[in-house]
Amino acid sequence: MILGMAIRPVTLVVLGAVTLLALVFQMLVGYRKIHFKGKKHLLIHKRGAWVLLAIASIHGLLSFVYIMGLSIG
Repeated sequence: MILGMAIRPVTLVVLGAVTLLALVFQMLVGYRKIHFKGKKHLLIHKRGAWVLLAIASIHGLLSFVYIMGLSIG
């Protein structure tokens, strides 16, 4: 439980799917399958990386709390 919200396995699955979609988008931008030109390409790629890092970090924290049976807050 984090801040009064119960962590359910379905929450972890959904967040894992969102992380996978963010990773696929990041790869497509990196391989230039999704076309952006110039500075916009770099900006989208950098922001996508930060979003991916944030989502993966939240997913990892929630998984850790769920597996360990901890309660935060």
